[in-house]
Amino acid sequence: VTYTPPVALSPPPPYPSGSPTVFIRPVASMAIKENHKHVGLDGRVYLPYLHEWRANTHDLTELIVWMSSLFGAEPPCYARPAGGRTSRPPPYAQATVATASATPVTSSVSPASFGSSAVAASSFGSSTTAASQRSQADVAREVAEANLAAEAARRADAEEARAAAEEARAKAEEGRRLASLRVQAASKVRSELTSLYAAMREELRTDLRDQKLLEAGRREIEDLIEDAGRRKAELARANEDMDGAIDELSTWLEGVREDRTPGDGDTDGGDDGGADRLALPSDVHSAQMLALSAESAAIDDCVYHLDRALARGGLTLDAYLKEVRRLGKRQFMAKAHLIKIGQVRAAAAS
Repeated sequence: VTYTPPVALSPPPPYPSGSPTVFIRPVASMAIKENHKHVGLDGRVYLPYLHEWRANTHDLTELIVWMSSLFGAEPPCYARPAGGRTSRPPPYAQATVATASATPVTSSVSPASFGSSAVAASSFGSSTTAASQRSQADVAREVAEANLAAEAARRADAEEARAAAEEARAKAEEGRRLASLRVQAASKVRSELTSLYAAMREELRTDLRDQKLLEAGRREIEDLIEDAGRRKAELARANEDMDGAIDELSTWLEGVREDRTPGDGDTDGGDDGGADRLALPSDVHSAQMLALSAESAAIDDCVYHLDRALARGGLTLDAYLKEVRRLGKRQFMAKAHLIKIGQVRAAAAS
């Protein structure tokens, strides 16, 4: 709805959150005063009420009351001289406002006449035109619609505040949840690190213990090797001494054979029958005992020569052990037989 000047009021799209726009639209026979306190040369109205506009405390009805009071005391228009030329404000453009119900509202108000066309200093609002009187119902209706829009805006603001509070609460809850997760993660990491540290410490202790055992074993093996070397050297010296003694004994025996005188009954000065004629048994038991004693002595000699062969490397250890076991069994049987014969002879003598 577009109203006749002198006042045009149009709520802009942010209304009621933003203040409405008000212009003074003088008729052809009137002009706007220069340097007016509340009206510019383009007709734009500047009021403290508009500057301090709040959707929840300001409305169009109070705005009209403010303009009636201020412009009644200081009219913004004066009568144009006949034939005079004055600049006009920019043409009025119909304005719309989007309310919560998405219903466009266009309003312009002429609350009072801002002076007569013949008198320059007439009081603003001292009389009203017939057109403004006819539009009081429309003004009231649009004011009610604007108030409804303001209420819808307040509800929207309240809903927005509630949504913001819900979002802030959700963010706080999410922050608490993340903090709890961080605490749990830190606790789990500490637990894992503690377990890992304990396992590594035990492993290091085990490795150190094994290292000490290996070191002790190495020293023991070195001692055994050193002792074996000493024993080997001693055995080598003992073998050398034994070889020297055998050589001396052989030399002595050869000298004894050379120094022997031939006996009676020898035609060629040779051997007189050897060791077999030195001891002759008187009975069967004596013959058995002589033969068993000779066999035991022969086994001792054989074991001695086997030891020498093993020391010189002429005989393997397996063969040496095999022969020693065989000879040991024979010697054991011979000595056992000797003991048995001795027991029988002792029993016969008693």
